[in-house]
Amino acid sequence: MVPPVMSPEASEQTSAVDPMSATRLPPAGAEHVVFIIDISGYVFRAFYALPPLTSEKGEPTGALYGVTSMILKLVKDQKPHMLAVVCDGKGHSFRKELYDGYKANRPTAPDDLKAQMGRVREVADAYAIPCYEREGVEADDLIASLVRIARAKGHQVVIVSADKDLLQLVGDGVSMLDTMKNKVFGPKETVDKLGVPPSQVRDYLSLVGDTSDNIPGVPSVGPKTAAELLTQYGSLEGIYDALPELKKKALKAKLEDNRELAYLSRKLVTLKDDFELPFSEDELRYGGWDNDKLRAFLKALAFTRLLTELDAVAPAKPITQAPPRPSSAPELPPLQIVTSAEELASVARAIEAAGRCALYTASENDEPIAGELIGVAFAWADQAVYVPLGHMYLGAPPMARREDFVNAFHAVLESHRVEKRSSSKKRDVIALAKLGITLAGVQFDTMLGSYLHDADLRGHGIRELALRRYALELPAYADVAGKGKNQRRLGELTLEEAQLLIAPEIGLELPLSEIFERELHEAKLDKVLHGVELPLSDVLADMELRGVRVDPERLGELGRDVDQQLITLEKTVYQHAGKEFNIGSPRQLETILFDELGLPVIERTKTARSTNADVLEELAGLHALPAAILEHRQLAKLKGTYLDALPREINPKTGRIHTKFEQAVAATGRLSSNDPNLQNIPIRTEIGRAIRSAFVAEPGFRIFAADYSQIELRVLAHMSGDPELSAAFNEAGADVHVRTATALFNVAPEEVNRNQRAAAKTVNFAVIYGQTQFALARNLRIEKGEAARYIKAFFERYAGVRRYLDTLVNEARETGAVRTITGRRRLVRDILSKNFSIRGGAERIAQNMPIQGSAADIMKLAMVRVQAALQREKLRSRMVLTVHDELVFEGVEEERAALESLVRDAMENAMKLDVPLVADMGWGDNWGEAH
Repeated sequence: MVPPVMSPEASEQTSAVDPMSATRLPPAGAEHVVFIIDISGYVFRAFYALPPLTSEKGEPTGALYGVTSMILKLVKDQKPHMLAVVCDGKGHSFRKELYDGYKANRPTAPDDLKAQMGRVREVADAYAIPCYEREGVEADDLIASLVRIARAKGHQVVIVSADKDLLQLVGDGVSMLDTMKNKVFGPKETVDKLGVPPSQVRDYLSLVGDTSDNIPGVPSVGPKTAAELLTQYGSLEGIYDALPELKKKALKAKLEDNRELAYLSRKLVTLKDDFELPFSEDELRYGGWDNDKLRAFLKALAFTRLLTELDAVAPAKPITQAPPRPSSAPELPPLQIVTSAEELASVARAIEAAGRCALYTASENDEPIAGELIGVAFAWADQAVYVPLGHMYLGAPPMARREDFVNAFHAVLESHRVEKRSSSKKRDVIALAKLGITLAGVQFDTMLGSYLHDADLRGHGIRELALRRYALELPAYADVAGKGKNQRRLGELTLEEAQLLIAPEIGLELPLSEIFERELHEAKLDKVLHGVELPLSDVLADMELRGVRVDPERLGELGRDVDQQLITLEKTVYQHAGKEFNIGSPRQLETILFDELGLPVIERTKTARSTNADVLEELAGLHALPAAILEHRQLAKLKGTYLDALPREINPKTGRIHTKFEQAVAATGRLSSNDPNLQNIPIRTEIGRAIRSAFVAEPGFRIFAADYSQIELRVLAHMSGDPELSAAFNEAGADVHVRTATALFNVAPEEVNRNQRAAAKTVNFAVIYGQTQFALARNLRIEKGEAARYIKAFFERYAGVRRYLDTLVNEARETGAVRTITGRRRLVRDILSKNFSIRGGAERIAQNMPIQGSAADIMKLAMVRVQAALQREKLRSRMVLTVHDELVFEGVEEERAALESLVRDAMENAMKLDVPLVADMGWGDNWGEAH
């Protein structure tokens, strides 16, 4: 690989762009800057801007020459740390569905342009640049999504384009480079060009329209008028709200008559940034072009001058290793449909003889509990079959009878001797349980394997893995079933349509599982999969199937109480503000806080002074209004999230809520839950306890809860070996928070008061979570200097903790990863970053993950032990929830002693530490009382 040449001075220089521009590019070669090339746009521009060229074979090459030379110059001048190109996908985008006239006035592209458009991927491949392309998605939307993902990860972004639509994205950390005009666009340049800042670009375009894309806009509203209107009224909504006061009658009439066109235009110009795309810093890190491939490409197209420029580039040592290229996708076995009892029995015998198969269950809406089981797929050797069980479209051929399926596959699916591989063991266990089948013998789960291999990646399903591992984009459900109101359910698809979705799901499972099985073994992660995650899948499936009972009447009663509290809080807010206003309006609150009350501005967004929760927390010590606003927001959010929403989550068939426990989401290894999320119910607040009081047991049962006491601090004591911290847990009657308070406040243990202990508790957990002195100061509402003194005093008392945390950072620097006690790994990619802020975040991850992850592993192991003990003792009591460090049961009073004993044994002996694990327990008629 030949990298961009980097002279000794390169990293100190900025690009040779317009020196009069107020916006400058990051220094050449700067880390954590992602360059995103709108390559489709450049081919189009180059085609019309440059004279036509042809190769020796007579192929048109002018546009390709322009794009190839532009990339060469960009790479040489900017030495991008990370680089990607983005192409328009084939087919119509969602905009065509919104407006049939979208791009309708564009003439058919000349054949010479079409031919070159089809070769842009060759340019990207020759330069060894990852290319993003998705069928039915325009490049602008993919760029917007990449910008969102990159900024969320702390990277700056330079969009290489001249498309004015992309100016919507310009702002903090995002600029646009037009290489043809050698100009950089930031907020100032956007205003210079359009008369409005980036935040108003989409509303500007919705008014003026775009003739190239046939976006109508508002007739007779030109750029100057649109800019004036937006400057005066702020937004499209503001303009239409102020329509009665407009003095220009003709303009007023045009706006009124074309209101629907304006809002339709805004939908058309608004960039869609919610596509989930693979984003790996390692793969995007630019290590240079493939010299042989690029030279062959330039030679074939007779780009002699570019070859000369390439020869002038000295082959230097690559800055980084070249990004790994995706491997070739395996050929999918044809998916055969089997329905008759004889065919089913034959397939079952073949799988049993093979001793190994991949398994995939397809349920309506991907909901194995609430949705009907639509079909089951198997793959083994070079065979793949699909058993349709619920395709009820008009004219459907006979489906397989469920009783025939159960008769044929019951023994095979419950056999430990037949090895199964799944893309989600928990999903398959739940789906088959509804047929009375207890799935056994699952030896690998590809989702869990991918998650354990790299927990920071988003999405571990077959679709995401196919894209990351094979650069293979599988059909999306909407591509097959339609969108919006016309979208059909899975059971309404024809078998041919269902095959498009199911064939890759089952066909890729075996090859992908083999890849991850090998990689987990090499990374020493296979024990975590087989010892923790796979056994836990069965436990979670059982809990999801069982669900938890809530009392909707109690929730309604609490909702009415909270409504009254909110009314009272509103009056308090108005009193502190000195007037009534819309509490939900950030703009009105901003005016009151900073203009009328004169409170200091803590943080700014692109367009306003921030009033987010962190800002209000910091202002709460200066005035009563921010604290009242925070209380109102929190109460309103809890009401909407739980009191109003939980009754809607009750399954009408079971009368219980069946939350989903997610194993492959949190990078620390912790479980999460959704639909609904029960992890965020406050523990220590009055409203949190009230919400818990609505969680009740079935008649004949009571709620039993068991909660680990200070598990993360105990894990820290064990892993650090600090004698002082260990003594706080090993000595009878010792209190770790009191012990810390004596160091913070220089008082004897018996003199520590409640407030001092509370402050020490906050400091103890701040250390675990790697909080800075700024975050600690905000949480305790103290000066930053005092917070720094607290942290210093903590590490003076617990010097072994300081050494241990430093060891973790050094380990991450040397190996690129940190591990939990069980061996669970988290990659720490930015640990060597030259950016102080990014590197600091990576160091906090390195210090925190082994502690949080070990605590999570202990809880998971405890759950597996508890479930095994409940089954072994044949108790009627059952586990229904896990929330953070707590397990919740429906317990039988007659089994009280046995249940407490087995749960205590399972939790306190889940892992042997140098300090004791302690579980606190309680009973009640509801979850709130059990604490």
